Amino acid sequence: MSEVILRKPVFVSNFKPSLEAERVLRKGCIIGEDETPQRMIERVVETLFVEPEKKFGTSNKEIEAMMRDFGYFLDDKFIVMSTPVMTNAGRYQDRPLSACTVPPVDLKGDLSKMRELITRFHEDGMGTGFNLTDVDDPVSLLRFLNDVAVEGAESGREDRPVGNMAILSVYHPRIKDFIDAKLHADDKGERWIFNISVDVDPEFMDRAVKGEEYVLMDGTRLNAGDVLRQIVRNAHQCADPGLIMLARMEDNNPTPSIGRYVSTAPCAEVGLAPGESCQFGYLNLGRFVQNGEINIELLEKATRLLTRALDNALEVSLERYPAEENKRLMEAKRKIGIGVCGVADLLLIRGIPYDSQEAYETIIDLVAFINYISKLESHELAKIRGSFGAMYSIIGNRYLEDVGFIERKYGQLETKYVSSRDFLALDQLIKETHLLRNASTTALPPTGRSALVIDASTGIEPLFSLLERDGSINPILRNVLSNQGLLTDVIVDEIQRTGTVKHISQIPENIRRVFRTALEIRPEDHIAMVAEVQRAVDESISKTINLPESATVEDVLRLFLIAYRSGLKGITVYRSGSRRIQPKSLTKV
Repeated sequence: MSEVILRKPVFVSNFKPSLEAERVLRKGCIIGEDETPQRMIERVVETLFVEPEKKFGTSNKEIEAMMRDFGYFLDDKFIVMSTPVMTNAGRYQDRPLSACTVPPVDLKGDLSKMRELITRFHEDGMGTGFNLTDVDDPVSLLRFLNDVAVEGAESGREDRPVGNMAILSVYHPRIKDFIDAKLHADDKGERWIFNISVDVDPEFMDRAVKGEEYVLMDGTRLNAGDVLRQIVRNAHQCADPGLIMLARMEDNNPTPSIGRYVSTAPCAEVGLAPGESCQFGYLNLGRFVQNGEINIELLEKATRLLTRALDNALEVSLERYPAEENKRLMEAKRKIGIGVCGVADLLLIRGIPYDSQEAYETIIDLVAFINYISKLESHELAKIRGSFGAMYSIIGNRYLEDVGFIERKYGQLETKYVSSRDFLALDQLIKETHLLRNASTTALPPTGRSALVIDASTGIEPLFSLLERDGSINPILRNVLSNQGLLTDVIVDEIQRTGTVKHISQIPENIRRVFRTALEIRPEDHIAMVAEVQRAVDESISKTINLPESATVEDVLRLFLIAYRSGLKGITVYRSGSRRIQPKSLTKV
């Protein structure tokens, strides 16, 4: 009997990364110098399912079954965890498994203490977000924060290249200086590890469209149209700043009494209160296509298990946060973020053009299903583990309002797998039982390096290029062409020689359209994908709107206005060639 109690559940991985994926794992320090990719999977599974499950009384037999199932999903690339989980779990006993946070620091206080805490977050692998609106000189503080980030990145103590976000209200007296903070940075030889965004609201945007004045916090009057154009010109020239609509994000904050959203994760996929953090895991949607159809039963099983794994990841993190405020906030909210990758892969495999209504509907159907199932599982977890702390507060808990959080957000959402009635019934169930483990369960980060570990396309992005880093054909594209009998020697030669299949007459136009890359897809259609899919997401979506080098300032202005009118919570554009070092190689089909 004692042997059963003491026996440690184990999982043995057979994960087989591609050569490119293993390069990402090693170069990014996701695995240790002498560690195998298989051992990384094993320590992640063990960390997420042994001690956290034992804490809640799960039997060894049940733990082993969950480890086996979750390990299968990781090994076969149905699921991939965020890089902090892969890097830290089972490897660093003092590091949390969270990806991002708003550090609970006094931005007007002691800079040395601020530096110390922010450095600790970065070394733990957590990106940081800041709102500088209460600071008199936001640009000076921004430069200080960036210096801290650069020093950390060059110190050799950070395994993960962390991102950072700084936000300033458009009403701040120094707003024009902030907008120009990164202008000509390349020419000046400046290194920036910060994204910057301007927080705007409907009043400002309406006045900007009309060319009217608006009033800053100190009573100064500026022409709103001129300020918006300054933002647009800089975004056109150097990709910063973006626009953020914190008020729209706050509308989706399920627990405003615990803390209002003041900033976001570095890529703006999730709103955060001071001290709040988030942990992410991703479902590789392309992998769930089997025999041309979505295996919805398998997607449900994976979603439920990932929900549990992320709640366990949070449990592991609670005692490891650098600041007590992080622990307090996360016990109160227990926010997790299930995201997706492999969207472009799924659409390619099923022959659906990214810039089509069928694509928008396909993705929102799946994201809505993931959202719904994750909340059902969160409800089941709460029966055993208890609800997030703020659920026990009636005031400021939107789940318990007359029109609850789920009803207000999803009560009109009709999708293929989940109806509005399903969401309304879920809303009522949570109101009646007060049982929900996690205040929010879905967000769509960019999945930058995580997706590469499993050879999947990133986030909800289309393909950026038809070619891999080594000049070979994108493996998903290769599979699609092969399955359709179109991968002739002539086509292979043309793709590898020019990176294009546009001029291959053997490929019908309707098939060529399926593998258009980011720059061939109209920017308006990039925005349309975000506008559609965000209706099914608790938090927000990270997606850059890619523009060709020939895009004009007027093009950027038009897109900013389309994004605002489409109800987006923010927008960032990247014009190809606008930075000396750009994150992705952008090519046209």
